Amino acid sequence: MTGNPLREVCPGLYVAEAKQRFYGLEVGARMTIIQHHGTLFVHSPIAISPADVAHLGTPGQVLAPNLLHHLYVGPWIDAGYEGWAAPGLPEKRKDVHFHGVITPGVQPFGEDIEVLPMACFAMTNEVVVLHKPSRTLLVTDLVFNLSPKAPWMTRTAMRCLGGYPGCNVTLLEQVGMKRDVARRELGIIAEWDFDRVIMAHGEIIETGGKETFFQAFQWVLIGT
Repeated sequence: MTGNPLREVCPGLYVAEAKQRFYGLEVGARMTIIQHHGTLFVHSPIAISPADVAHLGTPGQVLAPNLLHHLYVGPWIDAGYEGWAAPGLPEKRKDVHFHGVITPGVQPFGEDIEVLPMACFAMTNEVVVLHKPSRTLLVTDLVFNLSPKAPWMTRTAMRCLGGYPGCNVTLLEQVGMKRDVARRELGIIAEWDFDRVIMAHGEIIETGGKETFFQAFQWVLIGT
C-alpha cells in the first residue's frame, strides 16, 4: 500500500483497508487501530508497515483474532508489539512467537478493551473485541456486511452462501456452528454496550450496530 492508509472513524480509533482474496473472491480486509493510554492496540493487521501508524503512538499489543486472520501479524511483533492469538493459532503459526493466547477469563488489554474467545465455530475460533469508550464491537469473520459496490462475483457467491445482502453470516456458520455454545456466547455479547460494528469484510455499521448484529443471528437465537 502507498500513501496514508489510515482513516479515522472516531477520536482514538482508526481503520486501514486493503484488497484481499479468499478462495479467489475479492472480499477486502480491514484492520483497526485503537489509541490506548499512549500505546496502540492493533486488531487483525493487514499488509501495511507498522511504521505507517507510528505517529499515532508507541507499540502496544497486536491481536490475530481468529484462525484465518493471521497472515500479517509477524511484522508487528517484530516491530515491538506484544502479540496475542486466538485459540489454536500458535499451533498453526509455529513461526510466530506469540506472547499469549486469548482463552476464557483472559483480559490482557485493560478495562477499556474487553475480549471474548468464541468456541462456537471451530473453523475460526474468533475472538470478539469490545472497545468500551467508543462503544465499538470489532469482529472479523463472524458477520459480513458487503456493499453493493463489491465485485459482482463476490456478491453472487456470497448471496448463494447467505452472506449478502446486508449484515449476515454465511451458510458455513449456520452449518458448522455449535448452537448451544453460540447462544451462550452471544448472550455475553448482548450484555455489552455497543452501537458501532467494525468487521473485517464489508461496510462499517456506524450506528444501530447492536440491533443489526443480532438480527444476523436470529436463526440461532430463536427459541431462547
